[in-house]
Amino acid sequence: MNRNKTILAAVLFAATFHIAPALRAADLESQFVLLDLDSDGRIAQSEWSGGFETFENLDRDGDAVVSRTEFFTKGVRYQTREERFAELDKDHDGRLSASEWKWGESTMALLDRDGDGSLTSMEFLAKATTRTVETASKR
Repeated sequence: MNRNKTILAAVLFAATFHIAPALRAADLESQFVLLDLDSDGRIAQSEWSGGFETFENLDRDGDAVVSRTEFFTKGVRYQTREERFAELDKDHDGRLSASEWKWGESTMALLDRDGDGSLTSMEFLAKATTRTVETASKR
């Protein structure tokens, strides 16, 4: 466990200060594999043991998981979550319906706090918590 904390600290430092280029690609790959506990190619919030702000910074598209692309991409300007919500809300009704959400039902359920099958901007922008993950898994 101590090794995982050391690796996590290096990842957090690199992500926070955008110095990941100083780390070799193989080291980043190893770190990604260690953090991806269920080996599904994504790091879910439930797998993340670091701070929420760092997870949120890595999860640039706001889908509640850190993809390989997000993990390995450095120095790219991404949209704010508010901008991303506005872009996804195709019918401009202030909610993301299942048809507007492209990351699947289970990911939507993590963010859909009231369970109505759509996401408000508040739900989209809110922090995914352990309680949210547990609630979503019971649906």
